[in-house]
Parts: sequence; C-alpha cells; structure tokens
Amino acid sequence: MTGSGLLRGLVLSLLALAGPLRAGDASVEAKALESNPPQALVAEYTVRDARGERTLVLVRDAERVEYRIQDEPIQLWRQTADGIAHLELFPQERRSIAYAPGDLRTLDRVPQWTRLTGLIDPALLMRLRRTGSGHAFDEVVAHHRGDDAKGDKVALDWLETDALPAYFRSGAGDTAYVLRLHKLQRIRADAAFTSTADYRELDYADLGDMELDPFVAGYLRRHGHAEH
Repeated sequence: MTGSGLLRGLVLSLLALAGPLRAGDASVEAKALESNPPQALVAEYTVRDARGERTLVLVRDAERVEYRIQDEPIQLWRQTADGIAHLELFPQERRSIAYAPGDLRTLDRVPQWTRLTGLIDPALLMRLRRTGSGHAFDEVVAHHRGDDAKGDKVALDWLETDALPAYFRSGAGDTAYVLRLHKLQRIRADAAFTSTADYRELDYADLGDMELDPFVAGYLRRHGHAEH
C-alpha cells in the first residue's frame, strides 16, 4: 500500500472510532491528504544503442507507470481491477489510443508489471551474480555481472530500495545497449504524470471503424492493420 493509502486508512479509522460525522468532520481526511499529497518516483535516463543516444523518463507510483522516450509516443500503463490497461499518448496531435486489459490479452501483449516498473527483466536479474555493492542516489547499489540468455555480457548496477537500474549495459561495441540513470526524485504525482485532460482518447477496439481519420489511418499503417 502506498503512503497516501496508509494515511487514508488511518484517517478513516480515526473517524470511525469517533462516531457519527459532525459538521466539518468530512473535511478532515481531505485536509490530511492535502498536507501529504501522493508522490511519484521520477527517474531520468540516457539510453544509447545502435540508433544513437536519447533520453528516457520513467514515472511511477503504486498503480501507474509512464515512459517518456525522446521522439516517441508517451506510454502509460495502469493497474485496474481487470488487469493492466495501456494508454499511448501523441502529444503533437493531442490524441491517445486506449488499450483495455482485454485488448492486451487478445493481442498477447500483457506486460509483466515488475518489468515495467523496474525496466529490467526479473529473469535476467536472477541470472546475474552479485559482485559487490556501493552507494548512489542516497541508497545501496548492488553490482551484478554475467551473461543474458543470448550469451551477451551484462553489467547491471541495481538500486535495491527503489528497484531500478542505476546503470545497465548489454553487449559490446557500437551495438551495445547502455542505460544510465542521471536523476532520481520524488514529486507530487499530479505534477509528475502527463496530463491527458486535453487529449482526445480513442479506444483501440474502435479504430477499425475510423480509417477515414488521417491520424487513425497512419496509426494502423504503422502498427499493421492485420493486428487490429
């Protein structure tokens, strides 16, 4: 449970013990939450691979994970009662494509939540051996080394408290994939995640009936109409 969830539960418990609500008591919980607003973790990375160098920003709280990758659509995943939902945001067009949990299951694209939140495949982390530890970003960093399933050399410096890579390298030479953390902070969740208030949201299931829309037609071409 998140810190805000614990606070909410504590406030409700205290109100229940106090008996029926009196005038003004209903605002107690709201005031408590205002003084302790929900927080999100924001991690800023540099990514380098065969395509060159670009930035990646990961934003997460207990129920949401957002990726902002330079020159690519924003990707947002959310845990729901029915599973993981996905929202793909196009800032320039102010449009978004919403995938319900059932859509992802149909497409066989249900992500692993721990991989979304931590960027690294948990199975890979299990393969690597711990070679030492240090400190970075005010927490313990565990150094892991080894090979991935394809035999490529892997170096991983893992932030144990926040379960994120501080540094990751797979492969060698110009084709190596390198991920390096530059900034880690916690800020108000309502300011950390991308606001979608002025986006026009389209359901993935409805795209097949909207092929005359230039934005939808382009999206289907890029992703393959057969998949839809």
